[in-house]
Amino acid sequence: MPRPAKQESVVFDLVEVNGPDGDAYDDANGAADEVGGRPDVSAEPRPRPPAGLSGLPRRTWVLAAAAVAGVAVTVAAVDLVRDHRRAELMRTSPVGVESLADRPAETWAVRFDTPVDMGQGTSMDQRVVIMDGLLVVPPTDAQSNWVDPVPGPGEPVLPGFEEVVAIDPAEGGVAWRVPLGERPTCGPTGHDASTSTEVLVCVHGADDAREVLVIAPDGSTRTRSVELAEGEHVFPGPDGLAVRAVRTGDPAGAVECDVSGTCSSGYLTPGRDVRVTAEDAGTGAERWTSLVEFDPMSSMSCQGAFDPGWPTADPATDPDVVTVGAGTETVVVDGCGVSATLSASGIRLDLVGDAGLTDPAWVTELGPGRFAVQSEELGTAVVDEAGTTLHTLDGWIRTDATSPDAPADLWFVKTTTEESGFEAVRQDGSVAWSERYGRSVLLAGRDVVVVNRGNRVVGLERATGAELWSWSGDDLTEMIRSRTLTDGETVALEYLSRDGSSDGLLVTLDLDTGRQLWHMPLAGPAIAVDGHLVEFTREGVRGLG
Repeated sequence: MPRPAKQESVVFDLVEVNGPDGDAYDDANGAADEVGGRPDVSAEPRPRPPAGLSGLPRRTWVLAAAAVAGVAVTVAAVDLVRDHRRAELMRTSPVGVESLADRPAETWAVRFDTPVDMGQGTSMDQRVVIMDGLLVVPPTDAQSNWVDPVPGPGEPVLPGFEEVVAIDPAEGGVAWRVPLGERPTCGPTGHDASTSTEVLVCVHGADDAREVLVIAPDGSTRTRSVELAEGEHVFPGPDGLAVRAVRTGDPAGAVECDVSGTCSSGYLTPGRDVRVTAEDAGTGAERWTSLVEFDPMSSMSCQGAFDPGWPTADPATDPDVVTVGAGTETVVVDGCGVSATLSASGIRLDLVGDAGLTDPAWVTELGPGRFAVQSEELGTAVVDEAGTTLHTLDGWIRTDATSPDAPADLWFVKTTTEESGFEAVRQDGSVAWSERYGRSVLLAGRDVVVVNRGNRVVGLERATGAELWSWSGDDLTEMIRSRTLTDGETVALEYLSRDGSSDGLLVTLDLDTGRQLWHMPLAGPAIAVDGHLVEFTREGVRGLG
């Protein structure tokens, strides 16, 4: 590549004029230049030196003033760049908002196809997913808490959208809509904006004609029919997977239970294993298969728990019922006598260190390629997607909201069975500090850790655990603290009505001081999407900015 042409240098000459201060000032007009011994009235008035610099030569104070102005401009520019970088960083996080400096107002609104009935609560039951910065909202399914399972004759009314709808969180425009058929279910999705995907997989259609539909971030689709064996079901999975599940072996038969929960067989044994097969959702090519073995369990624990028709269905336990859920990077298998969590590559995660064989274990996604396998007996094993143990901890990791500008230097670990208390543990396993009264971590910030102490919210210094500030919302005791959002300088606490009968509240506190900045009512739960604040109401979705 040729070098750019060399430009001529620009030279500025600093000329010092005679006089005790480098200039002679005319009291009338401030002109310093004289032509023929008289003031040059055509000359521009020269600036007077700032107070305190009048004893210095003009060249000196001009240079000093320019330096001060340059510093001010530089500081302002640095602040602007820093704020821009911070706002961009917040857009990468499910708890990050570009700015919470001012109380927001509605900027856009998109109405549901069917509003939520006034008799239904507005807890965050609507499942969503983020695709390339868009808020993608699938149709409500029959398992939603927004749905009245006994509405009267006919099928329950499903509030929300009738199609998969993608919304621009900045301007509220509907980017695309994709229609679905009978009994749709899509994944991976979550109840907040913590789930992101490059491919959304939906399964829909009649029982004997199920189809797998793959949706790209631009709304383009690919669909294929699925041939299912007897008793086999197909579910959406993570990483562009469709997951099949079927019981193996001889049928065990049904267990009858009455409305009181008394069953004809109190314990389910023997039972049937489940074969799980993951395939490419678009092509059907098999990626992996795994066998989840049956574990005897109480028949009452199975009653209705995995039945899509529950509680309207007859009170009977079908030991062959099985469901599959999709996390961002996990496949979760549940059913009578079976419970397993596998990575998207098919590795059984809940059996790490014999967990799950002698003691039930649960798996929590910690971030890309990292999982916490936790049990009462073994504490926590931090593993990768291959099931390799990276760390072991004596207790359970609290996976609460983390600001995207916070360092990855601490885990917050509950080490006792008591309601409150946890330890801040370094990556090498040593304890940095302990918190005796905290019930949960509301936000792990860059310099401040915000902790719930029941009736109080406190800010603790991240390095030492020392209390920096305390805030109490005395008039919010009848509300549920739902989620936490941040812009890196402010923490926003979301409170919702326990029964959905009244408005919620969003309260913001300065992270450094705990001083309350502003508050506003919420008609429903609010989430952060690509740095923007989005609220779900009974009528639909609206932007706050």
